Amino acid sequence: MATVTSLHPVPLASSSISPRTRAAHLSYSSMITTRRASIALLAAPLLLFSDSNVKAEEKRDESQQDEERVVHIFSETSPSVVFIKDLELQPRNGAKKRIQAPVVSPPTGEADDEEEFRDAKVEGTGSGFVWDKMGHIVTNYHVVEKLATDQSGLQRCQVFLEDMNGNTFSKEGKLVGYDPAYDLAVLKVDVEGDKLRPASIGTSHDLVVGQSCFAIGNPYGYDHTLTTGVVSGLGREIPSPNGRPIRGAIQTDAAINAGNSGGPLIDSYGHVIGVNTATFTRKGSGISSGVNFAIPIDIVLLTIPYLIVYGTSVSNRF
Repeated sequence: MATVTSLHPVPLASSSISPRTRAAHLSYSSMITTRRASIALLAAPLLLFSDSNVKAEEKRDESQQDEERVVHIFSETSPSVVFIKDLELQPRNGAKKRIQAPVVSPPTGEADDEEEFRDAKVEGTGSGFVWDKMGHIVTNYHVVEKLATDQSGLQRCQVFLEDMNGNTFSKEGKLVGYDPAYDLAVLKVDVEGDKLRPASIGTSHDLVVGQSCFAIGNPYGYDHTLTTGVVSGLGREIPSPNGRPIRGAIQTDAAINAGNSGGPLIDSYGHVIGVNTATFTRKGSGISSGVNFAIPIDIVLLTIPYLIVYGTSVSNRF
């Protein structure tokens, strides 16, 4: 009869192991355990270092992604933002009537409308954004107030735009309508539609405090300046140019300074969520205090189409 032999040695009974053999076995086991513990202690810092490196790399990746997102938002939105100069023409021979520029059909690659403005006095600057391909520009009423209330016929608005190739040119902005109660106004420039990039319009009713936002404008004449911040508050009340309160304003800490008025406040997707309009400044400094306000885009969406179609209502003409 065949005998089956086990591949594993059968352990000897403890009674059959000599004290010397047992001591040697225990010493060997202790040595192995100590060596394993030493290896574990040596490996622990390496594991911690590796984990720390992974987290640091992930943080750098997130930071880079955030940076790339902001750069993308600016590059996509910036061509929709315009720079507005409030000008007063110099009267010719003491004439106070409106001075008409010669009507000439410009050739392809038309020159800027600068001849009439060459000797004009700059009385203020502001921002705005392209509303549609028909050339309508949205801005604040207080940016164009002198043009709206002009009695001399010498006030003009010069609008600087950027075409699809990144080239800057200027056109005269004709006043279409305005609403001082909401500090809004619409200008129109005579530009071919393929040269304009209308802004992407969002909503403001679903904003939350703490979400990121960005302001693009022309503070102190530095065109296409980007500032970043968050929505600091909602439902604020600010005064309008005619003294009535504008309710529901957006508060932000994104810097808004002189020249930013009328420019867009945009969200993380590049959608316009408000029109920058006011800031609290430090007394005597003219510097933004970080408490800035924008008119919610939902109000703008109710107001601007009416102004484009019907112009300024009689009650708002003063």
